[in-house]
Amino acid sequence: MKKIRHYPFLIVMVILILGISFINLIKKDTDFSEMENRYLAQKPELTLGNILDSSFGTQYETYVNEQFIFRNQWIGGKAITETLLGKQENNGVIKGKNGYLFNKQLNIDKQLKKNVKAIRDFGKNTNTKTYVSIVPNSYDILKDYLPKGTPNIDQEALIEQSYETLKEEKKITNIKLDNTLKEHKNEYIYYRTDHHWTTLGAYYGYLQFCKEQGLTPVDINSLTAHNVDNFYGTYDSKYKGIGIKPDTITYYQRPIEKMVIGNEEKSGLYDLEKTKVRDKYAMFLHGNNPISIIYSKENEQNQGKKLLLLKDSYGNSMIPYLTYNYQEIYVVDLRYYSDSISKLIEDKGIQTTFILYNFDTMMTDNHFYRLSR
Repeated sequence: MKKIRHYPFLIVMVILILGISFINLIKKDTDFSEMENRYLAQKPELTLGNILDSSFGTQYETYVNEQFIFRNQWIGGKAITETLLGKQENNGVIKGKNGYLFNKQLNIDKQLKKNVKAIRDFGKNTNTKTYVSIVPNSYDILKDYLPKGTPNIDQEALIEQSYETLKEEKKITNIKLDNTLKEHKNEYIYYRTDHHWTTLGAYYGYLQFCKEQGLTPVDINSLTAHNVDNFYGTYDSKYKGIGIKPDTITYYQRPIEKMVIGNEEKSGLYDLEKTKVRDKYAMFLHGNNPISIIYSKENEQNQGKKLLLLKDSYGNSMIPYLTYNYQEIYVVDLRYYSDSISKLIEDKGIQTTFILYNFDTMMTDNHFYRLSR
């Protein structure tokens, strides 16, 4: 008994470890982390295959780490400690000037060349006129806001190399956005806490698209703006430091005939219920769906015009502007759409294809092979 009294700290630690382990065993797993804005790892199934290739251990370790009790509190505590120690980086996110957070990108993924080649081959084989925009991310345009010596990759050079490859196919037209965005870099064109461009940034991209096509763009000053405050985005979900100011999402109501997502018909472009949750950006176009079809109200400019937009989530905030110029817009996200793109174009009589991706997704996404279907 006397020996036990000599080790009170050890006893407390054993009780604590056993208690936490027991709670972890009985607690229900969390599917989605609203704080991190992503799905968490679930308990892996034990199979002969994942035993033989040694992947079960890695999967289970990830599962334990992501389902650990009080995970959010641990993440928040770590981030606050890092901030108090004067560190400008946490979980691969860098804090810059004027409250901006930036993704730390050091490696060039080999997937970039594969994706650019897939787009070039698609342009060669499709019957539509194809336009391509690779949108620079905030760390490329807002370099002045980055801490001095931040070792990010040369995104501008990589985008230019990609455009050079795409120029090999005459049916593809590149719509470069870097100079336009740089001209407006002192405006609110990127969110501070999120990886997306704002609706203003998307509007400047839309103007370039219209200029290349000879279309008359809608005047943003003629639209009624609606604001959604207190938006914390994906960068904040990783950084979780202190003193981070929220963003504001601006959107413009655009009356349409209807929007069809799968078997559901929507009367508007926005899911305003999403303004009540953390991932408020998901309000645009009701989130990312395999295919959405938007039928605009007919006018002199858009009559009979059909657009296929192949995009990541950057495209979601540009599409409301495009509805003024096209009567039908077929919005496809290759990450979730597995049917034939060429058949869709043929069946629907689509005349124009616009491929719009931000650079980080263009470099890492592995679903561009679906363009050949």
